[in-house]
Amino acid sequence: MKKLAIIGYGALGKILVSAVLNHLKEDYELIGIYDRILEGDHIEIGGTSLPLFDNFEAVLTSDAQIVVEIAGVGAVQSYGDRILKAHKDLVITSVGSLADEGLFAKLKESAKQAGQKIHITSGAIGGFDIMQTLFLMGDAKAEVQSTKSPKSLNGAPYLKGTDLATDKEVIAFEGNAKEAIAGFPKNTNVSVAAGLVTGGAEKTQVRLISQPGKEGNTHQVTVENPQAKAVIEISSKIDPKNPKSSVTAAWSVAALLKNLASPVQYF
Repeated sequence: MKKLAIIGYGALGKILVSAVLNHLKEDYELIGIYDRILEGDHIEIGGTSLPLFDNFEAVLTSDAQIVVEIAGVGAVQSYGDRILKAHKDLVITSVGSLADEGLFAKLKESAKQAGQKIHITSGAIGGFDIMQTLFLMGDAKAEVQSTKSPKSLNGAPYLKGTDLATDKEVIAFEGNAKEAIAGFPKNTNVSVAAGLVTGGAEKTQVRLISQPGKEGNTHQVTVENPQAKAVIEISSKIDPKNPKSSVTAAWSVAALLKNLASPVQYF
């Protein structure tokens, strides 16, 4: 049984903790949660008392073998490298952080030197296997189109305080994945994720559509080379407590952990 620590206990973090306790308890012992807004030394979750780390150093000195980040881009930037150097595997949920090529290179080097692994979740999309396969074949390109409600997009830096129309569908953004995550840091992790397993964030084209009345999120990833083409479309409901994220983002972490613990690996 692996020992697990989780950084982040927001809307998605709560879903993940519940999933671990209810579905992965045979494979993982959740030894603690770290979130700067939580107080006390324990938290009660569904009748289970879980320890809280009172500071990040306690995470590093704990006997956790895997640390899951589900706290946002800033957490990866602040904690990712230190987790790997503490000889712990790192699961990254805020994949948008890796659009920073310097940060990604630093994390990969630290993982290599420490003999640890970085696990990148598929989040609100999937199909990493076929994306990598088509790009390994050569001469491939990737495009991502995401459709969300204006409410889930409003407030993004790219919009500069202007709210999107509520009476018509509009293209809120067109550009590459690196530009997308800078302009919409809470909405376009999927674009960076697709870019990482294909040609890179700067080579992955993104279109972000604002659709009034949209009750969930729809992501369509198209990857094509001269010999094959894959179109992956995923629609999911938003988390009512966090309309900028999809509940599948948290569940994808649980699925990744389940796969890591299984004697059979699914690529």
